[in-house]
Amino acid sequence: MSGPIVGRWVAEQMNGSFSETTSTAIGLQKETGEIIAGVMYENWNKRSVVAHMAITGRITKAYLGAIFRYAYEKCGVNKVILPVSSGNDKSNKFVKHLGFTEEARVKDADPAGDIIIYTLAKSDCRFLGQEYA
Repeated sequence: MSGPIVGRWVAEQMNGSFSETTSTAIGLQKETGEIIAGVMYENWNKRSVVAHMAITGRITKAYLGAIFRYAYEKCGVNKVILPVSSGNDKSNKFVKHLGFTEEARVKDADPAGDIIIYTLAKSDCRFLGQEYA
């Protein structure tokens, strides 16, 4: 599932916004049609792309493969940038588990504290192999 419905869902989860003209999104839904995960991509500059991720249910290996293949293969970037609130312990733990590393921190830029800028280079992404197809 992709498109504006997913993008608006991700934006709603993070109290942000989605632009159909400058962003795209990939989602995962239950058989009932309920969205349980989404990644919104924006600010693609041919070397990197900024991603925003929201997850409320169990994701699959195929979904992980799809979201990273989109960024690295379809968009052709070398790095995915993922901003996360320092106050969101669950998300910080999850993105580190995915292999993202903290590259920068913007002090007092979020209502809950800082915005941590995580990045993941294509060469460090383990979700591009056949196991995640």
